Amino acid sequence: MSNSRLLAQTSMQGSKSGYKKGFIGVLDLGTTSIRFILFNLDGSIHAQAFQTIKQSYPRSGWVEEDLDEIWHSARLVIDGAIDKGNIEARQILALGITNQRESVAMWDSETGKPLGKLIVWQDRRTSGKCRELHIKGLEKAIHQKTGLTIDPYFSATKIGWMLENNKNIRKLAEQGKASFGTVDSFIIYKLNGKHITDYSNASRTLLFNIKDLQWDKQLLEIFGVPPKILPRAAPSYGPDIYGNTDKHSPFGTEIPIAAVFGDQQAALFGHHCFKKGDVKSTFGTGSFIMMNSGKDRIFSKNGLLSTIFYGNGRDVYYALEGSVYNTGSILQWLKEGLGIISDYKDVEFLAKGQDYQKDLFLVPALTGLGAPYWDPYARGMLIGLTRATNKGQIARAALEAIAYRTLDVLNVMEKETDLYIDAIKVDGGVTQNKLFCQILADITGKKIKKLDIQEITALGAMFGAGLSIGLWDSRHLIKENASYEEYLPDMNASFRNLLYSRWQKAVAKARNWAEE
Repeated sequence: MSNSRLLAQTSMQGSKSGYKKGFIGVLDLGTTSIRFILFNLDGSIHAQAFQTIKQSYPRSGWVEEDLDEIWHSARLVIDGAIDKGNIEARQILALGITNQRESVAMWDSETGKPLGKLIVWQDRRTSGKCRELHIKGLEKAIHQKTGLTIDPYFSATKIGWMLENNKNIRKLAEQGKASFGTVDSFIIYKLNGKHITDYSNASRTLLFNIKDLQWDKQLLEIFGVPPKILPRAAPSYGPDIYGNTDKHSPFGTEIPIAAVFGDQQAALFGHHCFKKGDVKSTFGTGSFIMMNSGKDRIFSKNGLLSTIFYGNGRDVYYALEGSVYNTGSILQWLKEGLGIISDYKDVEFLAKGQDYQKDLFLVPALTGLGAPYWDPYARGMLIGLTRATNKGQIARAALEAIAYRTLDVLNVMEKETDLYIDAIKVDGGVTQNKLFCQILADITGKKIKKLDIQEITALGAMFGAGLSIGLWDSRHLIKENASYEEYLPDMNASFRNLLYSRWQKAVAKARNWAEE
């Protein structure tokens, strides 16, 4: 029986009374979808448009997307939302951008033409290169500067791969005619010709010193990246940082680009996690558990990441993060790989009648394991199968796996910060599954707060843009404008510990697979 409760929140207030009418637009550049959302100034959605992005898998472990398709889709959703909203582009007071992080785009600096495909953050082609760097003993030096670990997940080795495997890119890079950027940089270039990114995205490249707030010369030498190809790194929001859209953009008019966030930082901002120790988790293609660590850079010794939350032109705030590669992609695998569901809603229906799995575990290492293990060679495993195993049990094991991976991260987070995590604010497509939210509460032993807002990532970028143009004087004046469902744990501690110990044994087997 679910312990969910619906609790009301206060309406959003704090914006300046009498502020001129208009909208804030947010371009949300996700991993498999792009949307443009027009927000009213109270944070409610006026109109939006959506396009899916196709991924390709040319080789095992490779994940790519087409940059021309991304730009074309961005144009379509901008036009679509403006048409649906029945407004004129000049009524948009400011733009926010939020994007998939770590993915690598390269384009011709003079023409804007893409130089190859976008290499997506999920891509594992540089696992061998990362192993070489580990063997050279570079992990500690890189970690101290970036807060990250050496892993194919991050941008640097992907950039190196493109430079090493494409003579044209290498030649253009040496001539200063090639540009690197994460997706935000590419889109900003398309909107106004500027080559720029924000601190939150720069901090995910393995090339950015998160203390000095600049591209690090030693790191560029380690990864063989010429400085000429890098964008300028800037605060996440503030006036006159990113410039205006030009008249040749899809907007056809000048609109200030007022905020840029990596998607997980935007979600943390959208969840009002403004207090040190506040935690959110986004359950999308992957899941990303993030804690606001304030102005403190906490360098994990147990597999978490220290990353930049945001900068506002005066101060820089940091976060502690655990990245889990496969979450929604597990359910996608159930649908497209195994064919045991035809719709994602089927997962909840199939799993609902099942008890917690004491002997059946699904380790979702479909593209290796992220935090806190950072094992690119781990492989997915479904262990404990018998003749009696059915589709419902496998569906249940998939939902439980997501919860266990979350607990893997939370345990380390509490240990490293000496802070007790009472509650987690959650969002993302997987949280539409109410059974999953209850499973998450039971397995983690934490209170789960699911806000009644699906576009929390875009809302975070909207808040940043609003602060940039003076809609609010301070982030603390932004009040929540939503209700939320609360799920309370309903499992005794001894049973939880038993399940988790068995889960850890399953993970160990998945990690040892490649070595046996």
